Amino acid sequence: MSVYVIGLGSSLGPRRQTLELALRLLDLGGARVQACSRVHLSPPSGGVARNPFLNAAVRVDWSGTASALLKLLKSIEQRAGRRDAPRWADRVLDLDLLWSARGAHREPGLVLPHPRLAERSFALDPLLEVAPEACDEAGRPYAGRQPLPGCAAVGVLAHAPPSGSLARPQQRQYSQRHSGAPAMKFFLDTANLDEIRQAKAWGIVDGVTTNPSLIAKEGGDFIATIAEICTIVDGPISAEVVAEDAAEMVRQGKLLARIHDNVVVKVPLTEQGIIATSQLSAAGIKTNVTLCFQPVQALVAAKAGATYVSPFVGRIDDVGRDGMQMIEQIVDIYANYPDLETQVLAASIRHPQHVLQAALAGSHVATIPFGVMRKLFAHPLTDTGNAAFTAAWDSVPDKDIVGQVTRWLQDNGR
Repeated sequence: MSVYVIGLGSSLGPRRQTLELALRLLDLGGARVQACSRVHLSPPSGGVARNPFLNAAVRVDWSGTASALLKLLKSIEQRAGRRDAPRWADRVLDLDLLWSARGAHREPGLVLPHPRLAERSFALDPLLEVAPEACDEAGRPYAGRQPLPGCAAVGVLAHAPPSGSLARPQQRQYSQRHSGAPAMKFFLDTANLDEIRQAKAWGIVDGVTTNPSLIAKEGGDFIATIAEICTIVDGPISAEVVAEDAAEMVRQGKLLARIHDNVVVKVPLTEQGIIATSQLSAAGIKTNVTLCFQPVQALVAAKAGATYVSPFVGRIDDVGRDGMQMIEQIVDIYANYPDLETQVLAASIRHPQHVLQAALAGSHVATIPFGVMRKLFAHPLTDTGNAAFTAAWDSVPDKDIVGQVTRWLQDNGR
């Protein structure tokens, strides 16, 4: 086995999830990950890329040659969706061999240590976290050199082994900073009482979000519908104000909060809405700040004391942007500031992949339409497998499981 350090970078799509996918594929490919640096945020470089990069470094044990490891890295890049692009352009995934404990190595297309390693803080800083002993080609240690500007640690990757030289940063790991819930919460995004009752029976619904449009679609009374939902689901129930000025929002919000202890007052992310959020939060009323379309809005909502902020993933996708990248950026921002207690509520969910991506990004909650939530436990292979089991069971002479078990229990004194 030989020790190598691999640099990871991503500036397109759900960057954090992509880096975590690369970790899993490295392990599956035989490069055993021993340590992972913190995630570092760096500006684009080279004059072509336009998006900031997330970077990390992993220390791996590898039994093959350096060229074979490089081949594995290229295959992982392709599996992650990387396509040919101009040099220095934005990338879904960049994997670079940075350093080897075996010393300097040269062959066509591969030089170790990486020839520009000492010039790149986004590569050198993560490398030193997992290989503080690393030296350049002449045997001079990289550690102790003048720090390079332009790179900042912003968190850690989920399920990654910690670096060998640095402990995980205190209170930086997003999942440890908030409620400590065992899994992302599922809120049902509907005002249809029959859908809510059916989903409640599944045992996976933690709350409900509504809005005036959803309630109007069902044709029910606004207040009576909210009150009825609160009797079905024992969890946060969002009820939205319908006003444009802060004073009226606060007045409506205080009245809505009296319907039931579980009511969360939903407020638009406008200037007046933020004023109302601040006042409602100060009065001890939970709020869900909705219609969030950029990370800085989420930071504003958190500073105003919002209980939840609802970034609209699908609507961002509709205008040609990456909605999940917005979720990831909000997660990164909140992780930087442990005093912010606002929970990320991924909204405008269109399909199960959105739910998966929101969970990988660290969103506390996803609010999901009924039709999409049903698809979460559906798969054609599950259906065909179950049909095969049922067909096989048809050949069993005695199909009365209840009767068989009851008799067995009686015969054995249970």
